[in-house]
Amino acid sequence: MPTVKERIDKWKSRKWYQKAGDIFFWVFLALLIIPGPRKMIATNMNKVMLHLKRPSMTSLENAYQLTPNEYAWNLADEKGNPVDPEDLRGEVIFLNFWGTYCPPCIAEMPEIQGIYDDYNDRVKFLLVTAEDPAKVRNFMQTKGYDMPAYFGGRNMPEALSVRSIPTTFIIGPDGHIVSRKVGAADWDSKATRKVFDSLLANR
Repeated sequence: MPTVKERIDKWKSRKWYQKAGDIFFWVFLALLIIPGPRKMIATNMNKVMLHLKRPSMTSLENAYQLTPNEYAWNLADEKGNPVDPEDLRGEVIFLNFWGTYCPPCIAEMPEIQGIYDDYNDRVKFLLVTAEDPAKVRNFMQTKGYDMPAYFGGRNMPEALSVRSIPTTFIIGPDGHIVSRKVGAADWDSKATRKVFDSLLANR
């Protein structure tokens, strides 16, 4: 087995770009071990990956259609006001389950804000989390987001149940779930606008 001195001498003999690669690798590995930088790296990697993921639309023939009773989602806004199911039926809905502790969720937030800015007067955006409202409010204010957060959602119908976050549904005005995306996505895209515009045209 080589001695420490032999290992050092061998490393010194490597070319400069090989040394730089070695240093980068060990620094990157160390950052992944430390919680703070690890979360930052994970978030930034998700930002890169989500630009490769575009939401797709399910054909109406294959899409599940919610019944009128399946809109009773037991959601409340940050002031504790319950969401009336009557305010959801007949609307185009963007339903996103997320958390402030979730790097993929954080990574797609700017994309959701972008599409929200363009469609919030025509599409119902519901960003649902199980976290403390005060924590969520602080997160939104710190990041400069003005999207509405909602709380609860523990009694969602089977068709809208989630096992991981972020999970996003786009629901048409007739109740068809035309898009279900698990993981971060590039929501501020032509693909999303195409889905929204198609649903709004048939409203």
